[in-house]
Amino acid sequence: MGCSWRLACNGTASADLRLEVQAELDRWEQVLSQWRDSSDLSRYNRGEAATADLERVLQLAEEIRLQSRGAFDYRILEDVHQAGFGPAGRGVDLSAIGKGFAVDRVGERLKAIGIRDFVFELGGEILVGEGAWNVGVEVPEPSSNEISYVRTLRGQAMATSGNYRQFKPNRDGLACHIIDPRNRKPVVREPSSVTVVAKDCATADAWATALFVLGPEYPAPEGLEVRWNRLRP
Repeated sequence: MGCSWRLACNGTASADLRLEVQAELDRWEQVLSQWRDSSDLSRYNRGEAATADLERVLQLAEEIRLQSRGAFDYRILEDVHQAGFGPAGRGVDLSAIGKGFAVDRVGERLKAIGIRDFVFELGGEILVGEGAWNVGVEVPEPSSNEISYVRTLRGQAMATSGNYRQFKPNRDGLACHIIDPRNRKPVVREPSSVTVVAKDCATADAWATALFVLGPEYPAPEGLEVRWNRLRP
């Protein structure tokens, strides 16, 4: 998925734990990648029927599209490409929910093999099992990896969306990879990010994108913890 992953856990782990995690990620990469011509998603965008695995993600994406009143929209592959942040093509882009969904599936796999007290991170999307784990959130500064604050998670997921890693400079701020479905253009803001804590990572992932589109004035949806991160007050 174009990023790295990390796992920390307490208890006894088998020697092939890394292979277990990588196999689960490989499975969902093959389902969700818009960069692989052979993926379930790429074939779907060419007109083939959705596989059962892909349909699971599409259904969840549609639910959040409706809940967010269109601020989260997965039908924007062409717009992402036109903005210079994605591959050519038309149809569905699940990058704003796919990583979170894959993280949840890794969490299920870990629990199935007896690993319950863990923290797993994939490209900034985080899932915590049993036990309390401290997770840092970066300052939204393009040239820094400084931690802004630390949040303790227990049986929760966290995702952050922002404009300080993938962007193009703009006179009004940073034009980022997040597309506003209402005007089909990149969101432009000063360097900032929004962090969402939820019960599952797919929900946190998708809502972090939706809320970055909607802005800090939008109230936190029920059941979610939302925090905006800025360089300036």
